[in-house]
Amino acid sequence: MLIEIFCGDMPFRGRRDGRPVVPAIIDDGEAVTCPVCCGTMYPRSAPGKSRHFYHVSDDAGQRCSNGGESETHERAVARVEVALHQQFGENARIETEVDVDVSEVPTPVTERRADALATFDDWNPYFGEGLAVEVQHSHEDKDIHQVTHDYLAAGYSVVWIRAPTVLLNSFNYDTIGAEFEQDDGSGYAQRASKSSRFTNCQALLYDGEHAWERVPPYAHPRGQDDLITYDICTAQGCELRRIHEPDGSYTYTASDEHGPDFPLKALKNTIVRESDRDPFWKWAGSQYHSAQVEKLLATRPEIERCRGPKGFHEWGRRETLWTNHSDQPLIELRECMYCPVRLVTNHRGRSGHSTFCLYGREPDLDWDDVYFQASPPECDHDLYDEDAIEDYCPKCGATMETPETTLRDHTSWIPP
Repeated sequence: MLIEIFCGDMPFRGRRDGRPVVPAIIDDGEAVTCPVCCGTMYPRSAPGKSRHFYHVSDDAGQRCSNGGESETHERAVARVEVALHQQFGENARIETEVDVDVSEVPTPVTERRADALATFDDWNPYFGEGLAVEVQHSHEDKDIHQVTHDYLAAGYSVVWIRAPTVLLNSFNYDTIGAEFEQDDGSGYAQRASKSSRFTNCQALLYDGEHAWERVPPYAHPRGQDDLITYDICTAQGCELRRIHEPDGSYTYTASDEHGPDFPLKALKNTIVRESDRDPFWKWAGSQYHSAQVEKLLATRPEIERCRGPKGFHEWGRRETLWTNHSDQPLIELRECMYCPVRLVTNHRGRSGHSTFCLYGREPDLDWDDVYFQASPPECDHDLYDEDAIEDYCPKCGATMETPETTLRDHTSWIPP
């Protein structure tokens, strides 16, 4: 004989054919499976109560916790699913507690679980791939900013709505739709919202891509036997990293577990600064707000491998080669404290200019000021008259081999 199982609260979530369902879309007498105890449940309506499931079993002593603390949230999700069915049922697949694939989005997670999701049969010109509805409840702690970014970047729209609002007697799809129409609403549609609005990465916001730079493997804390190849976004405020997988794909993470394990002060003698007025830690903080060691390793050209105690060059004695009009050092020669390498730097490492490492030899003093201030990779000489005869290209500093050589013909800027 089948009897009703005791359940502390009314269940509002079941499974049919492996998919989550709510009581409102299940006919009387149709059995579903309890997602908690895997028992059999049926829907029913009762005066003064929301339509819900109840358990049946041959075991009179069996109890189930389906319902529990999240009854308010479960009831709200069930009502959202009904509203989505009424609005999109003929043109979309409606599901609850469904995972949305965001693996192609640069984010630390590969899936986002939607409370309710309408996935459209065809691309919707307003909502895109689908509409995710997230029901906010007092005990939830989802990162609304990041989750919204991930849905939009994956091609979905999303709306955030509070459980008490959903449980009002007047609730229907119009309540959801209104969030997309209000200027300060909590609905974000594909046609009207850009994912880049919901990011703390300046590079992604303005350029549409993270500013990826490789963290050199010689700085790996575990030595040479277990190197992890990864990049870090060097934009201010962003701490996203991407790990290179053997198949060519990336795994994204915000964790620094694969990075160097030495403190910022270890780089003090390695960085060539334009000015030494500020303490090193203060200067580093002005360059990058977070992940300073990794970002400096990835972006500063004067940091190179060395046999010294820290594994990279530390620059000691300096000599001024050229000065500016105020007699301030413009180009310097520096020596590594632990190996024969010399460093010649123009503008003392200023961003946008080049830094040259010279291995085991002094610089050629014929490399004049024009050469060291140049940016050769950006020049192909096409802006100049091919019949012109010059001693050097004023754009890139390339010198002429013979008076008959034109700027267009001369493409070699690297000294012998």
